[in-house]
Amino acid sequence: MDTSEALQLRIRAATEKDVLLGMFFDSSMENLQRQLGHTEAEAIRKEVFGSRNIVSFFRYPVADLLKLADLGVKRSKSSSRSYNESIAEFGRAAVNYFFDSQAGKMMSFLSGDEPHRLMASSPAAYKAVTAFGERSYERVSPRSGRLICHGELLGAAWTQGVVEQALLKAAKVTARVRMEVKNPSASDFIAHVEW
Repeated sequence: MDTSEALQLRIRAATEKDVLLGMFFDSSMENLQRQLGHTEAEAIRKEVFGSRNIVSFFRYPVADLLKLADLGVKRSKSSSRSYNESIAEFGRAAVNYFFDSQAGKMMSFLSGDEPHRLMASSPAAYKAVTAFGERSYERVSPRSGRLICHGELLGAAWTQGVVEQALLKAAKVTARVRMEVKNPSASDFIAHVEW
């Protein structure tokens, strides 16, 4: 589903207007520190950002985040995970970071433990924290739905990690997510979700 080549296509497709909140960088750095240790994670951060500091609620280019994730996966010593699964882990880390924030706690409170309500609120939540992509959610049955994404520069694997972790953390259900990727960059896809 997601490969370094697909991620590189998303980096090249991203413009300077394609930005997202710094909290994604914060969660990705925490993930890298868990995977690689502080020293190696910090070396990757400096390679991508130089001496720039990241502030959680300022906006930064998504291309920089993708470069950070790609370098982290390639330098990981763990060969037990595929590239796709490693990118999905960044999505899971972002969810954990978000739901620990005040905004995430409010979203969790408002959606309750109803999976459809949580999934239906995700397009608006993405719109609040990113400046790219179009997303919509369709209920399919009482225990399934579809998240449809176009121009999602984080990619299908990242989004799969987000969906699985959000449903587990906020709605307390274990989801089965099947990704139907529509283009070579894995930026257009449908996440088929069941719980």
